[in-house]
Amino acid sequence: MDFTSKNIITTAAVTAALLPTSSFLMQESQVAYADSVEYRVITGDDVNFRKGPSTDYASLGKLNKGYKVEYISETNSWSKVKYNGQTGYVYSKYVAQTSTTSNTQVKYVNCTSLNVRSGPGTSYSIIKSISTNTKVEVISTNNGWSKIKEGSTTGYVSAKYLSDSQTSSSTSSNTTSTSTSASKLVSYAKSLLGKPYVWGAQGPSSFDCSGFTYYVFKNCANITLPRTSVDQSTYGITVSKSNLKVGDLVFFDTDGANDGNVSHVGIYIGSNQFIHSSSTKGKVVISDFTNYYNNAFVRAKRVL
Repeated sequence: MDFTSKNIITTAAVTAALLPTSSFLMQESQVAYADSVEYRVITGDDVNFRKGPSTDYASLGKLNKGYKVEYISETNSWSKVKYNGQTGYVYSKYVAQTSTTSNTQVKYVNCTSLNVRSGPGTSYSIIKSISTNTKVEVISTNNGWSKIKEGSTTGYVSAKYLSDSQTSSSTSSNTTSTSTSASKLVSYAKSLLGKPYVWGAQGPSSFDCSGFTYYVFKNCANITLPRTSVDQSTYGITVSKSNLKVGDLVFFDTDGANDGNVSHVGIYIGSNQFIHSSSTKGKVVISDFTNYYNNAFVRAKRVL
């Protein structure tokens, strides 16, 4: 046996002798760690989850207020944490013990149907809809949007549709107020009948379809809708055609076969009719839900 072979065997023997001890220590460490897992909560929104303990390291993603993370250690004002299977670093001032951040509130839905979205804005997808007086847990509120938990669902809702108590006797007065506002809105819209259709126009002398709805809601109800029919179709509370009320926005696909893409909008005025700025008629008109518009109907939104 040459020197090289002897050296390899000797090295292997030494390594083998050391392995049980180091392996045991590693196992003990892992057991101890498993027994002392500590969870903490993120206290800010859009907090960077970085690869290392400084701003020089790339971000792995963003963590928002209320997110629960597994706390590992702290280095120079940076907390090493684990979230969703990834380990990274968060600036420590945005990490707090769960016992000090239990600031959730209980609130109740104060409208007929409230969309719960995947993010804080109407551009985010709808996860589900919840009804009047549904009890929710509010985790945080920022810029008019509340992050809530309802049952097993966590998402975002417009904060103005949440109240501290359930709706009871005030329901009838709220309904009357809404009905009055809707009637005024329709009367205002009808005062614009005959105004010419001009693509891209939003009043006061001419309108395209979404320019008409934008103008009416802004000037009569002090509600600023998004400018296009597509964007308007994501605003407010979704209602079915069978549940339409005066003042609801109604959306259609008027470009060929109805494949669900919004291209036209009007305002429901009751009696199976809606008012809109029609490119076909060349002016603001009232139309019936005929076979054509029934087939072209995509969705309705309630914003009053």
